[in-house]
Amino acid sequence: MSERLALRNIAPELPRQVIRQAEQLFTDVATGYRIAISTLPYRGREHLMMVAFEETDEKVVAITIHPLSQPDVEAKVRNGRWVR
Repeated sequence: MSERLALRNIAPELPRQVIRQAEQLFTDVATGYRIAISTLPYRGREHLMMVAFEETDEKVVAITIHPLSQPDVEAKVRNGRWVR
């Protein structure tokens, strides 16, 4: 995950913020990961940010993070990849 943060110039605390302040939550049916989406500042303006994560009784582990658009979200839902 730290490589993704550095590659995309994302602050280390951002994945936790996305998960805690999620405006939309899904499950990725292909991977089983939970998907949290929230609008947060990124590169000087507001962006939708997506975090894929695993959740157990003991902890939450972020897998990846990246910006995306609302049409991207709608396409994932429409094609059945993400479910609520």
